[in-house]
Amino acid sequence: MARSSDHSPAHAEAAELRAIQRVGAALMVRRTELGEAIAARIVEEIPSYRRASPALLRDVLAGSTATAELMARSLAEGVAMRRDDVEAVRDVARRRVHQGVSLEVFQHAYRAALFAYWDACADEATRMRLTRGASLRLAGFTLDAMDLVATQAAEAYVREETRVRTQSGRAARDLVERLIAGPPVDEDRRHPAAPGLDPTGPLIVVVGRVDRTAAPVADALQAARDALEEAMSVGRARPLIAIRQGEVVLVTAAAAPARRRASVHVARRLALDDHDVDVHYGLSTPAAGFGGVPRAYREAALSLSYSSAARPVVSLDALSSLECALIGADATTRAVIASKGDGVRALPADDRAQTAETLRAFAAADLNVSRAAAALFVHPNTVRYRLARTAEATGHDPRTFAGLVELLCVLEMLDGAQRATPPPAPPRGGRTGAGGRPPSAARR
Repeated sequence: MARSSDHSPAHAEAAELRAIQRVGAALMVRRTELGEAIAARIVEEIPSYRRASPALLRDVLAGSTATAELMARSLAEGVAMRRDDVEAVRDVARRRVHQGVSLEVFQHAYRAALFAYWDACADEATRMRLTRGASLRLAGFTLDAMDLVATQAAEAYVREETRVRTQSGRAARDLVERLIAGPPVDEDRRHPAAPGLDPTGPLIVVVGRVDRTAAPVADALQAARDALEEAMSVGRARPLIAIRQGEVVLVTAAAAPARRRASVHVARRLALDDHDVDVHYGLSTPAAGFGGVPRAYREAALSLSYSSAARPVVSLDALSSLECALIGADATTRAVIASKGDGVRALPADDRAQTAETLRAFAAADLNVSRAAAALFVHPNTVRYRLARTAEATGHDPRTFAGLVELLCVLEMLDGAQRATPPPAPPRGGRTGAGGRPPSAARR
């Protein structure tokens, strides 16, 4: 009877468990070797780790060894791994966030590590000639442990990334508000919220506002913020960026202005292609360190007011001399120019738009009727008729240099007044149409 009990299910399960424990004990002895093999596979499979710093590679080796020991001990003890057992894995995940390793790369590394550990288990099972039942049970035991480790690693990474992003976002927003408002910010050292910025170096400010989106405004702003940060980052050097009062504000080094403008165009395209969020941007001229940010912010906001569907990204230094002159005009000068525009203001809206288009084309063509007509895709006689009609309606003859300058100043002043009128704020969490209006308003 005793002999027949050796073949009972309980006896078979006990034998399989002992076999699993022998495999675990063997892997525990080899944990340093396993850690090195796992780290080597990570570096071999993932290009970014091949370019990693020596400090990060040492940490990868330490994390690989700790993970191998953790899983081998679970097998050696014959006890299923629990969530409380994998704090070392969560520590590794948190460290990778601060080391600048992306979630995608981090998860790839853990997949490589766990497959390397799986291969080691299979080798030991073959060497020890485990029975089919013991091998299947070892596989189930190992797969459960691998699933727990991978899940806990990903969750810990996401939680830490969210925590860091929340803290850094709040700190960045606070710093942006202080810089715009102008209270003194210590310029003797780099600020923790903007370690990539030299507080005394030349800086530019970029301001962006959502012009069109089908998504909630908060989501659209976040998409715009992420796209702008990605496009304006150089390596691991990140700009200072925050969402405030319905706009995205970025402060970054002023090196290579042309490249910076190109990067803003890239950011706009990213948000448009990935999220169908259209954002207009204004850029300042270089400012002298943190102390110059208030002026640079005003410049960027002013540049943004000149943006349009045809010109979605505007830099202050790209504005015409006329636009810049009118920007600096005082109230008296503006009133004098406005008084000359009664005839233009009296035109019906469609006529006023056509007049503005014709006058600007005529000016761009250096007062050449034929070239202006070609730009407008109309007959030269049509341009002549429009110019004569404008002279009659406004009292300023655009066929003369003086009359054209008068009319261009009036048009620019009228456009500036329109830009200075803010659109109605969308409902909280609502959607915007063209120009920041709710879709229903945009259609009316």
